[in-house]
Amino acid sequence: MLRSILSRSALARTTALAAACAGLIGVAGCGDGSAQEPTLPSLLLTSDQLPPDFTAVPMMVNDLIVSNRSTLEQSKTVAFTPPECAPTADAEFNPQLTEDNSALLVARSDTGVFSELLSSVRRDIDVDRRATTGPCAVVTAVPSKGTLAGAHIVTTTVELPALRDSAVEQSFLVRSDSVTTLPGGAVRARAGLMGNILVRRPSGETVTLQLGLSTDERAVSEQERAAVVPGSALVAAPVTDDEFVRLVRDAVTRAAR
Repeated sequence: MLRSILSRSALARTTALAAACAGLIGVAGCGDGSAQEPTLPSLLLTSDQLPPDFTAVPMMVNDLIVSNRSTLEQSKTVAFTPPECAPTADAEFNPQLTEDNSALLVARSDTGVFSELLSSVRRDIDVDRRATTGPCAVVTAVPSKGTLAGAHIVTTTVELPALRDSAVEQSFLVRSDSVTTLPGGAVRARAGLMGNILVRRPSGETVTLQLGLSTDERAVSEQERAAVVPGSALVAAPVTDDEFVRLVRDAVTRAAR
């Protein structure tokens, strides 16, 4: 799931839960009811744990793989400032994802998208942190090709408090605001929340849990821009920081079963 470059799906970003459990979201397991090691799809959030007004939509892991491959290719034509803040964790992580080692849940509302990815592939969270904090807390991306060629995309990222839990090996939670100024002067904005967590399971396995929650990109008027207090966002995130942290905790609890 790439950070905001050409779109914030990246956040962006579904699951093989349909194939694993006859299309049911977050079921406890499949088969004859005998004790079994939980499958990755069964460790995803259940439908009643989704953010308010979000409804699950069918998507397969392979859809994510194809989408991320395309976004990674497009990112090669993007100039980042500072240059050391180009996203690299995705380039290492995404090519390793398969239908067998990952499960994905995607949900939509009228104004945004939610995604949860669980994978046995270990993500380099330290790289995520380096690419979005410190000198990389504000990054400008300028695509040279495609429909956004010449646009200036400024993404501001704020790190949220790390999650502390006996099942959490490492966590990195952020809120980001992305403002795109098109060559003609029009402005679009979106806001998002992202969490990357390494979760220890009772079996001794460590899985990567990735949660993303973002608004759809929308046009911003001159009046809206003029009314924004310095330091605040043009668009509000779908939920508060605290609500997002609670959602992540729920996801960790399920992933750690």
